[in-house]
Amino acid sequence: MAHGSNTYTNIYTNMAAKTKTAKKATPKRTQKKKAKRYSDGKKAKIIAFVNQVNSSKGRGGVTAAVKKFGASPLSISNWIKGASGSKPGPKKGKGKTAKSGGVWEKLVALRAEIDHFEKGLEIRREKFNKLKKSL
Repeated sequence: MAHGSNTYTNIYTNMAAKTKTAKKATPKRTQKKKAKRYSDGKKAKIIAFVNQVNSSKGRGGVTAAVKKFGASPLSISNWIKGASGSKPGPKKGKGKTAKSGGVWEKLVALRAEIDHFEKGLEIRREKFNKLKKSL
């Protein structure tokens, strides 16, 4: 029995020794990401891409733009809302945004119009190809 109690004691002694010498896990320090700044032209390009994907697939434009351009989905959504007039767009008063006036809004409106016409053209091409095959 003496042997059994020593084993019992040794197990708990070893466990206590391990817990005393075990290092505490140090939390990883994460570096803050530096905010990216996008020019009006880059924003217009991203919004145009979102509109193009949405017009061709019906949805998923923001997600595709996040993957392609690396911008955050929240930023892209805010740019789209700002361009449509439901929220204020880019801040006025500094740099190119103050000088460009309504150019940003015009670009977005033109892109939406182009997407609309491209969709109509696509439908007409499909009709053309169907009629052509029937010959």
